This record gives sequence, C-alpha cells and structure tokens, in this order.
Amino acid sequence: MTGDIMNQDPPAECVGSCGWNKAEGVGCDSGGGSCWAVALLAANISDFHDQVLADATQEIKSIVAKIPPRSGYKLSFVHTNMGTLLTWVHHGRKIPHDAIRYGDDDAKIAEALGLILDKPETSQAY
Repeated sequence: MTGDIMNQDPPAECVGSCGWNKAEGVGCDSGGGSCWAVALLAANISDFHDQVLADATQEIKSIVAKIPPRSGYKLSFVHTNMGTLLTWVHHGRKIPHDAIRYGDDDAKIAEALGLILDKPETSQAY
C-alpha cells in the first residue's frame, strides 16, 4: 500500500460534486461540491500561478504524500464558509437526516467539526 494518497482515484460513488455531512464521523454523498478528495494540481508558471505558488504546491504535495492511507476513508478537503478543513471522509456515505451539512449556519458547523477559530473566518480570508 502506497503513501501517495493524492494519486488514488476517488471512489466511483463520489466522483464529481460531493457534499460533506457530519453525523458519526464525516461522510459525503452527492451534493454541491463542498467536499473534494485531495488532488492538488501543478501548473505552468504564469501571472496567476507564479514560482512562489508552484514551489508551495510542490511542498504541500510532498507533505500530503507522506500521510498514510486510512482504510475506508479518503483524505479530502471539506469546504465551509469559514475556510477549508483537511479531513478523513467516508465517500459515498448516505446522509443521515440529522447530519450537519455545508448549508447549516457557521456556528453549528464550527461546533460539529470542532473547528478552532482564533479570529472571525470568512471565505474572503485571502
């Protein structure tokens, strides 16, 4: 089993737009794109992807490649209005009726995901 989890294909049931949910652990099913399996892309140097970003991308990919896989889960980016969380997600999990989802209010999401917010976070952080 390889540690290069970024080169693994996402499960067939969760290709495309997935939506995360938090009930018992974090899962996802079809949804509006709030959950993405980790797949950081590199690009040619340009005005929007300069050498600094290219170098950072390679460093991040190197770090992520060292994370050993976790059986039954996919390393994923879970997006919220407050930012993005790197997490283990069970892709293809059906959404329980009482699950917390992307569309819930920020306070509820922050509590459910155990987010540590030192300052008010917004999608305009950068």
